[in-house]
Amino acid sequence: MKLLFKRSALASALLLAAFGTQAASMDFETSDSDTIVVGATAEKVTLRVTGYKNLQPSATAVATILGSFYISTSSGVGKLAITYAPEHEPMSTGSYVGGTIKNESGDKVETMLDSSVGSSFVPTEINGTYWGVLSMANTTSINGTIQMAKRAPLPVGIYPITLRAALYQP
Repeated sequence: MKLLFKRSALASALLLAAFGTQAASMDFETSDSDTIVVGATAEKVTLRVTGYKNLQPSATAVATILGSFYISTSSGVGKLAITYAPEHEPMSTGSYVGGTIKNESGDKVETMLDSSVGSSFVPTEINGTYWGVLSMANTTSINGTIQMAKRAPLPVGIYPITLRAALYQP
């Protein structure tokens, strides 16, 4: 019985020392977030992005396709919308939604999002960010492309790209 008490006391002392060491530290803090939906049901939107590999560095055509994306939803409510992540500085030229992608050397390429369903994305400013909202209602899936926006040389490198998708209800 004394041996068990000694081990428990030793474990408790080590545990207190460990808690005492971390009490003033913020190194292990973490957080998470979720959404609250009031008056409607949450709808799922699926987004898949594919970046093309082994493109020719001399490609300078305006419509050079750098990648593709696919958006789908199970909802018939709202319109599909897409934009770039904030690090790509989403913008609108009036006729399309664009963004800037950068390689590891800092070379920048202006790109635009295009729909391949015969209907275009209408640039719409939502909460300070430009989104491409599909002009066709009741469309539950769409394929699109990521294209160069300007005629310019394509510098060699790897260009990470992040897109965001949502359902838009005006």
